[in-house]
Amino acid sequence: MLAFARAAVERHAEIIPILASETGRSALECGLNEANGILEYARGAVGVAKKTLKPERVPFNPVAFPGKRAVIEPLPRGVVGIVAPWNYPLANFYKSLFPALLSGNAVVLKPSEHTPRSGAWLAGVAAETLPDGLVQLAQGAGDVGAAVVDAVDAVVFTGSVATGRKIAARAGERLIPCSVELGGKDAAIVLADCDLPRTVAGIAQWGMHNAGQNCAGIERVYVEDAIADTFVPALARAVGRLRVEDGSGESELGPLQNAPQLAIVEAHVADARAKGATVLCGGERVGQGLGYAATVIDGCAKGMAVVDQETFGPVLAVVRVPDADAAVAAANDSKYGLNGSVWTTNLALGETLARQLDVGIANVNNHSFAGIVPQIPWTGVKDTGHGVAASRHSYSTFVRPRTVLVDKNTAPDPFWFPANADLETLATAVRDLSMGALGAVFRLLPVLGKRTKAIRALSQEEPT
Repeated sequence: MLAFARAAVERHAEIIPILASETGRSALECGLNEANGILEYARGAVGVAKKTLKPERVPFNPVAFPGKRAVIEPLPRGVVGIVAPWNYPLANFYKSLFPALLSGNAVVLKPSEHTPRSGAWLAGVAAETLPDGLVQLAQGAGDVGAAVVDAVDAVVFTGSVATGRKIAARAGERLIPCSVELGGKDAAIVLADCDLPRTVAGIAQWGMHNAGQNCAGIERVYVEDAIADTFVPALARAVGRLRVEDGSGESELGPLQNAPQLAIVEAHVADARAKGATVLCGGERVGQGLGYAATVIDGCAKGMAVVDQETFGPVLAVVRVPDADAAVAAANDSKYGLNGSVWTTNLALGETLARQLDVGIANVNNHSFAGIVPQIPWTGVKDTGHGVAASRHSYSTFVRPRTVLVDKNTAPDPFWFPANADLETLATAVRDLSMGALGAVFRLLPVLGKRTKAIRALSQEEPT
């Protein structure tokens, strides 16, 4: 696995142009966010696997289970299907590819039809560095994804809620494990005591990263009234300086990846305008393609699409709130729950509020970066789905437990037939002993020998 990851990094000059052409991101962003980090991620994933996949010894009470030993072994499911979206064509694969392979499975990769060449490149590197046929590739749209689900022994899906429900339902019909991660509407809570420059920079980063096409990107910003008149203009200034890719390689944002996604972004911004919100920067297309200017909208509220629905674009919806409690309540009032963050210089308060967020990953003074850490479970709640990527917690999708139990006891277990008065004495003594009545030992020991004779007598031709 490390050789595979090393080969992928060594060949970064091949994949970066492919990523750039398929996603619209700059070469710098493609290298920084996906291509360059595969080997480091693999090293972390290997460390997790070594700990997670160790056989587990089972301790037995020698009185209740004399002469017994058992071990629980993780066994591979067989073939794992990984169905990935277009926003991170490499990272959305390798966060599941590594644990699937490390636990002994074969894998079928199904890339998005919008980014087929990135997936083909990854499968090609696997074919050259891993055992023959271990990683297979299935190209196509939804019908191919459905065929993969019908063929594999476990499935990992990242994508829309609607498709995720269909995959989970089909996996349920087939009784195979299914891990689904279905997007988000992440909220950031900005308290009045925040470090203003760092908070502005952090929210701009995690709101505009990959042009907002990030399931864990910040889309909602809840800011306390006490700081709102200072914070909101500062955020708009910072975001307004971000440039959309124009071919120069010096911009911060790529375009939207496809026309339907651009249409969703435009519809959400138009809806906010129509309902009284104020667009402070951006809010319009840029250039001749699918570019959209980095956008901050002030005065947003529940009932607007930019607050209620996943926008998946370079748009930050700002909601002003009276205090932290109101911010937490509003942040939790969403059908999604992937990441959430609290920005404050009071770390104790930040942790307290973060633990109140109904999310899978609660952050203080940062957001989203846990997705590149293989030791941390990437997971959510509600319509984000129940799936877990990365960490030891993801392995229930990739392995099943098998118990091997060995009895070295030469005598029959004293609880076997026949059911007589001695068995009742034995059961009572064991119960009392478990409750701390040590005197029960003196009732237990004499009856054990009598039970052994009675049990063996069952197999004699003429029982005594």
